[in-house]
This record gives sequence, structure tokens and C-alpha cells, in this order.
Amino acid sequence: MAIFMKQPQEVHLTEPISPNPYPGCDVCAALVREWIAVTEPASPLFDLAKAHRIVDETRDHRNQDEATAPAI
Repeated sequence: MAIFMKQPQEVHLTEPISPNPYPGCDVCAALVREWIAVTEPASPLFDLAKAHRIVDETRDHRNQDEATAPAI
């Protein structure tokens, strides 16, 4: 007789890092909306690993925007 053990639920002790979008950038704004969807625990899209990837992508995109922005 086989006994099947239920896998334990993931436990998250801290909130995921939030993205820091470049002001006025449509791409950054879209990434933030996606991040919100994947960090909502009740969402079927909930995925903290993806949330971290989105933060990294937002940071990289912001760095590109800042590098090409005109000097003030």
C-alpha cells in the first residue's frame, strides 16, 4: 500500500522586492503592472520567482532609459 504525502506549502517571510520604474516610461509601467499581477497571492499568476525576474528586467530597462536620457 502506497502512502502519498502532501507537499508542504511554500512559506514567504518577506515581501518581494518592488520594481523602481523610470518615470513616464510605458515599458516600465507595463512591467510594474505585470509585477503586481504575479505578486498577488490570490492571483492564478502568483509566482515570486517571476516577480524577481521582473524587478531585474525593470532595473535593466531603467538603466538603459537613464543612460539615454538628456542631461538636465
